[in-house]
Amino acid sequence: MKRFLGVFMVASSLLFMSACSEDKQQTVKPASKPLVQAAWLQASLPDSTVAYVRVPTAWFLFTGQDNGFKLAQNNEAHNQQVQAIQTALNQNILSHLEAPSDAVAKLFVEHMTSPLEVAFIQESAGKPMPIMVYATRFDFADNKSFNDTLVSLTSDLKAQGINHTANDDGTGSFAMPGAMARYHYDANTQQFVMATGFATSFTVLSNVMDSLKDNSKHAMHDIQNRIDSSGKGLFAWVNTKQIMPMLSMSLPPQQLNELKALGLDQMNAAGFGYGVSDGKTRLTMLVDMPKVGIRDFIPAVNNDFDIKTVGTPRTMAMISIPTYEELVRLFNSINKAKDGSASLEELNQQVVEKLGFDLEQLASVFGPELIYFRDDVGSFTATKVNDPELMQQMIDSVIKNAEGNYQVAKHQGKEIHALSFKAMAKEDLAELSSATPLSFEKTFSKLNTRLYWTIENGYLIYSSVPQPLIERSKRRPTTSLAKWVNDTQGQDVSHSIFSATTSVRDLSRNSYHYYLEALLMVADITEADFDIMALPTADQMGFSEYGAVGFKLDSSDKYLGVEFTFEQSASDILFAGGGMQAVAVTGVLAAVAIPAYQDYTKRAKLAQATVTANTLKSQVAYAQAMGESFEELDLGKHGIGAELTTTEVIEYVDVNDGVVTVYLDPATFGNGYSEVYAKFEPIIEEKVIVGWSCTSNLDFKFRERVCGF
Repeated sequence: MKRFLGVFMVASSLLFMSACSEDKQQTVKPASKPLVQAAWLQASLPDSTVAYVRVPTAWFLFTGQDNGFKLAQNNEAHNQQVQAIQTALNQNILSHLEAPSDAVAKLFVEHMTSPLEVAFIQESAGKPMPIMVYATRFDFADNKSFNDTLVSLTSDLKAQGINHTANDDGTGSFAMPGAMARYHYDANTQQFVMATGFATSFTVLSNVMDSLKDNSKHAMHDIQNRIDSSGKGLFAWVNTKQIMPMLSMSLPPQQLNELKALGLDQMNAAGFGYGVSDGKTRLTMLVDMPKVGIRDFIPAVNNDFDIKTVGTPRTMAMISIPTYEELVRLFNSINKAKDGSASLEELNQQVVEKLGFDLEQLASVFGPELIYFRDDVGSFTATKVNDPELMQQMIDSVIKNAEGNYQVAKHQGKEIHALSFKAMAKEDLAELSSATPLSFEKTFSKLNTRLYWTIENGYLIYSSVPQPLIERSKRRPTTSLAKWVNDTQGQDVSHSIFSATTSVRDLSRNSYHYYLEALLMVADITEADFDIMALPTADQMGFSEYGAVGFKLDSSDKYLGVEFTFEQSASDILFAGGGMQAVAVTGVLAAVAIPAYQDYTKRAKLAQATVTANTLKSQVAYAQAMGESFEELDLGKHGIGAELTTTEVIEYVDVNDGVVTVYLDPATFGNGYSEVYAKFEPIIEEKVIVGWSCTSNLDFKFRERVCGF
């Protein structure tokens, strides 16, 4: 009996799980033919191509591509309804346009079935004017139908001095003042191509068209495949290496020198587009450029991290920390660009005096990646620990100099580290000893900074509180974060300076419902015979439970690029608000909280200037009360400046004829000035000092701290 019950329970569980998973099973079959075909010219470009542009068809946004929306926009029911909209558009709107606009609109909206491609091809090296080649696909079943449409479209060209010749084999030409055009339509492949050029001949145009042959090794393809491998999206590419000699001849000398200073004269190529690649929709700009000029400021990145998460990750943000060598190169490049004389050795010495470690040591402790991620147990920040011994020395330094406390506790065999220390430095705390107990400064000084972390596989995993780390130690992380980012989110972050990606629950489902609303609106406008009930449900599409939205900035030895990633389209941003909050909060904290804290520390340091100024004012007032004339009230006379201690905040002080001036460190309070000061002039009534006026070029938000207003 027990055995029977056991078998029954297992079978019931399997049936239950099968039933629960039915909503994720695909029950709709793809259409036999997509609404829009891929471009064809891009695969046949000769090496002499200097630029290429691909413009999507009017129906690009309604056609299925290899992304999260592929099946939703490429099933028979969907395509039939879109075709009903196409028919209504032609009958109810385009047919009412005036000639020749109606014929042009019908040709490109009704008959064009692939993107419009434009290639700029050099006839021969050094030719200033390239040949322009146009290509697309039309749905004409035979050459006669094509010719009849084109002849009708061009019937009035002769009156404009343009002679059109059309042949039965689908070829034809245009002769116009100063320019020629030759075209060909193949009814079997439905491919149309036309070459045009100024001050050229039909023979040259024919030769260029004959050079259009399969060229899988063309230099453009690598960039294109990273941006839009579907061949249906928006894409533009420029071979800057080939056009730079021509551009150099036309630019004024000053602009040419600026171009060379930025290193742009050595750029190989650039690409931009909005399309689909590796299962995601992408909006990308990519530059192929060696590490010269402006790229000296941007280090090449090679990320390789091994971090595990508990369950499936939901959000990841990563920034690549420059190496010490990259920091030195960046510092020198910036210093050179600004014609500065700042010394890296001086900066290094200041760091050693403050922290006890030099820049090279600090840069070597962690990295190269700093990663934020969120999984089933919480949010964490992670980085690799390259030098555990130096890290421990840093902890010891914090304990010594910031009243720190360091403890290690064990949970499930894992060590969880806890470090707490005062949020303010000792010297800042000393200045607040006279503050009232309820003052903001004194209240803030009681706060501690607390850090909690564990070390896993050489990585420091940090959390703001210890509980997520305790859960992590119990549940044992097993999912590779890097694999999730690459496979699920569609991001290759191996060369990312910064990247962020998140999973949004029901993203595709929500996008699909909004897309159906858009179809209804288009159907209303075109007065189409549209049946919304014929379209499948989200369940039948088997959408993934989560959809990806992301951003990254890449820098490799070869490419510099910016990319936005979407599950199906840029409209995903509208539905990704909740999932992107964690990434947005990180940015808000960096943009608001950190500057606010820096402002606070500056105000705390200004307390030293206030104490010094008050001391000098008291000494001046005392000397004047003892009968000294204002001409004698100078620094170093009559006890003025006696027992005065200097600090790192104050550059120097000056007292002249009773006027007290405190000069502050411009590196801290510069605000664009080489000298930063607060000047106090005595207010005199009946030859007695009764008060002080203050003028200062400090930033206004800091003046109150020194001047009292």
